[in-house]
Amino acid sequence: MMSPIHNPDTKQLLDRTIDKLPHALLLEGVNGVGLLTAAKAIAWRELAGIVQPTDADGNTDLSAKGVIRVPQIRELIQGTRGKFTTRAVFIIDEADKMNPQAQNAFLKLLEEPAPNIHFILTAHNPHTLLPTVLSRVQRLRLKPITTEDSKALITKLGVTDPRKTQQLLFMASGRPAELSRLIADEKLFSEQAKLMADARTLIQGKPYQRAIIVAQYYSDRTKTLQLLTLAQSIISFTLASNPSRELVAMADRLADTYDRILANGSTRLQLMNFVIH
Repeated sequence: MMSPIHNPDTKQLLDRTIDKLPHALLLEGVNGVGLLTAAKAIAWRELAGIVQPTDADGNTDLSAKGVIRVPQIRELIQGTRGKFTTRAVFIIDEADKMNPQAQNAFLKLLEEPAPNIHFILTAHNPHTLLPTVLSRVQRLRLKPITTEDSKALITKLGVTDPRKTQQLLFMASGRPAELSRLIADEKLFSEQAKLMADARTLIQGKPYQRAIIVAQYYSDRTKTLQLLTLAQSIISFTLASNPSRELVAMADRLADTYDRILANGSTRLQLMNFVIH
């Protein structure tokens, strides 16, 4: 198993956290930055269980539709009862997908910490967690890795083509987990390459071209969220070398559009609002 690669600042914080793990730790960062990998590395041999979003039938579902429900938290409560003589770490992956009822149930574990029990939560959208949950966790944000580390990872994973290397650098934007997925899955890479082209059209194309993109994506919420994420990456990349108020305003509108769609807002309406304004 390859050792996790982290931004130097992030690695320093993680090293300190491992030495003195709080009762509840929230790892947050953009999708693909490697939150679950980091959580597993912190827990290591002390990992006692992982809770992840599921579909209505109880099958693991890491798509935008997945939800962590009350029965899963009740099962977690049962699993943490009794005395633990050594440290046990439970991971709640994508904790921001806990529904409100599950979050309230989880609060009981945070309010009454048992000896030697620790929780690591991961969240790409921590603002969707209840304030009462956020107030009881120690937060640590994972930063994207450097371009140099991204190139080293690409080389380590066997990519030698310069053009593909540049595509990977841009598509992953410093997210090591996403980088690994793109290299391991050629179909995913091709899909993301098309998504990237469409995202560029969404923010730079002529009005009729942008309307075509909306028509192609609005019926698929998951793909729409991926499209918006890539559009945000394009703008962030451009802002780094050519900052402007117009781009900052567009980045804010993209973030608002993403959040509204994530919160079950009309995908078509939100995309059209973004294009029109």
